[in-house]
Amino acid sequence: MKMALSTVTAFLLAHAASAFMRFERPLQPQTAAPHYASAPHYAAAVAEPELVKVDDIDESLFVDEAAALARSTFPLSADEMITLSKKFISSRGGLGADPELLAESFVFEGPVVGPLDKQAFVDAIGSVDFDKAFPDFQGEFYGFHVDPFDLNRVWYTARGRGTNTGPLPPFAPQATGKQLVNPPQVCSLTFDKSGLVTRYTIGYVVDRQVGTTGGLGGLYGVLYAIGRPLPFPEARPWRKSPQYALFQAVGGALQALLG
Repeated sequence: MKMALSTVTAFLLAHAASAFMRFERPLQPQTAAPHYASAPHYAAAVAEPELVKVDDIDESLFVDEAAALARSTFPLSADEMITLSKKFISSRGGLGADPELLAESFVFEGPVVGPLDKQAFVDAIGSVDFDKAFPDFQGEFYGFHVDPFDLNRVWYTARGRGTNTGPLPPFAPQATGKQLVNPPQVCSLTFDKSGLVTRYTIGYVVDRQVGTTGGLGGLYGVLYAIGRPLPFPEARPWRKSPQYALFQAVGGALQALLG
């Protein structure tokens, strides 16, 4: 460890010294070699380490996505499904509520809500005037790709931000003025052969430390961000249950005894 720290220290000092000399040394004729260039230790100090060796990568762990897509027999290409996904998301300002884009067998599902059929989903989305509640909302969707295992399914990540300057009945009859910053949420759209959406999943937060929703996705996260959370555990930020706390305590005690 001391040797490693000494090497790193020498490296940093060499760089600091060279930078100081570049800025502080009087200009010299270009024919004259810089003083530090002749120092034998300098070349060793700036040598770039090999960060990754080929032998360090186990290629068997990684899916060849291009090969999987090439073997697909689904009539829609990856580009076509991604374009359809963006068209779907664009309807209703990012809520994807255009019934013309939904198959009759459509199902919506989130971490807590659902499954909802087509009519229930359209009714639920239609009951919330999100545009009025957040007129400055800016959706942030990215990372579109086709699942190499489900070749008619597109995955993407959703964020977005805005300020609650309008009512959101029946949850918030008056604007709160609070800012909504969504955490990254993984979403997916599954298509049939005609390009209609058969399944829609949203709200699966991948980092609950990001944003103002308390780690919640979907509508529950929106309501928490504006200070109008619903009064049940599924609509509140995650908290350790007494059962889980007991489980951890017992596990820790057993580990201490056996260790």
